[in-house]
Amino acid sequence: MARKKKPRRTPAWMGRLMFVAIVLGVIFTLSYGSGAHIAVRYLNPSFGAWWNSNEFAIVECAAAAVGMLIGIRIGARLVDSALKNRSMIAAVIVGAIVLPIVGRLSAEVARFRFTSGGSVTASLIDRFGYDVGSILDKLLTAGVYSIKIALFALPVGMILFGVAIAIFMTSDRAGDTAAATSK
Repeated sequence: MARKKKPRRTPAWMGRLMFVAIVLGVIFTLSYGSGAHIAVRYLNPSFGAWWNSNEFAIVECAAAAVGMLIGIRIGARLVDSALKNRSMIAAVIVGAIVLPIVGRLSAEVARFRFTSGGSVTASLIDRFGYDVGSILDKLLTAGVYSIKIALFALPVGMILFGVAIAIFMTSDRAGDTAAATSK
């Protein structure tokens, strides 16, 4: 008896985009948090200078891209329609266009502190010493910042997918109505 193959819920291209965004986010968040641009500057000064001046923007955009892609994937799972693939493509294209704006706005919102005090910093420094504790605190802060940016960008991805599916649904209905009246 032949086993039925389940249809893929997410296209392969979407998985690759997600992988690239996550890898860029992790690399540049770790680089920003640990100050790794200094090592890059020793190896290649001009590339290290570019890396240092752009790593924060890449952290913001990579985290926003992850959030928007997750939002688009969640939106696509909520819809069972033939228009899902076209809507995903349209939402990703529009998301790529508005990515710098979403990244900047999400970063501004992510900068708000929801807690106060330096208890985490103090405990890391007490536990590991000043040198290691301050680096771990910076890495933790950069990681939490990236996660907050992704969480604030997630609804934008869902909205983009929702608008794309609505546009395609109305254009298909308008085409069906025009075809029915011309017969």
